Amino acid sequence: MNSKLKRVLLRISSVLMLLAALPMLLWCLNLIDNAALDYTYAGAGCFAAGIAYIFSMVTAIAGLAFAERLHRHRWCRTLGLIQLAAGVLLIVPLYSYAAFTLPPLFLLTILYLFGVGWREKQDSEQQ
Repeated sequence: MNSKLKRVLLRISSVLMLLAALPMLLWCLNLIDNAALDYTYAGAGCFAAGIAYIFSMVTAIAGLAFAERLHRHRWCRTLGLIQLAAGVLLIVPLYSYAAFTLPPLFLLTILYLFGVGWREKQDSEQQ
């Protein structure tokens, strides 16, 4: 994928991540009571998913701010990988609520990581 297409993908995924974060945060916080009644740690998992969506705002802002600076993509990649790892870890406490709360986070994070590049070596080849 060429560099210009990656930057466009980074901007689009960052804007979508920023737009989806607040409604998903509110939805996760509204699910806490019902989830806590169904499973032991699902309420805490919904709260943690809300925190993950807040973190996705930071990741999205970094993506928008550093889209043109290829040497800063390492920061964006690190934030995206942390976000992806947090999403994977949240599957365990959320149990079946993961199917309701996490798909936008995974989809937009994976698009974001395609935008910044999955590895350091790809950025050094572009410069």
